[in-house]
Amino acid sequence: MEKELSDQVKELSLSLNNHEVAYLFVGGVAISYYGEPRPSANLPKEVVYDIDVWYLATNENFIKLIRAISDISPELKDDLARIVFDPMKTFIKFHKEAFHFDFLPVLVAFYLKDFDRCYQDKELGEIDGVQIPILSRKDLLLDKERLSRDKDLADIENLKKNSYRGFSR
Repeated sequence: MEKELSDQVKELSLSLNNHEVAYLFVGGVAISYYGEPRPSANLPKEVVYDIDVWYLATNENFIKLIRAISDISPELKDDLARIVFDPMKTFIKFHKEAFHFDFLPVLVAFYLKDFDRCYQDKELGEIDGVQIPILSRKDLLLDKERLSRDKDLADIENLKKNSYRGFSR
């Protein structure tokens, strides 16, 4: 994982952990943890990295999430405060420098009720002593299989041929 992306994942995790948010990294960050990193596609020109986070979609956890995002992006605080939470629909998306963030209340392969099990089965990565919770390899493969887009099929092949686990800097 490139240093710039590692630093942002670490900063985000530090804030989410400090606010005791229940969350898991999914998508490209999880792919980078288990296999070979791949560039994100279909992003605005100024955005280089896409960071996807699945959060436990409960009112209490959502409030913690809003506080954590406000810490790393104070300019969003007022906009975040106006969001009406719906556990199936409250996707939070924003850009910060070269990064696009997606905070997802659900994944295609999983429902709200599945979060607790996936959270128990998570892997814990680490960057400079900061714990990084990652969707398990098995659950990541299941999500990619259900999505079945071309990039997801390529991710599945990547994950099946690589046994790497961890973040490089």
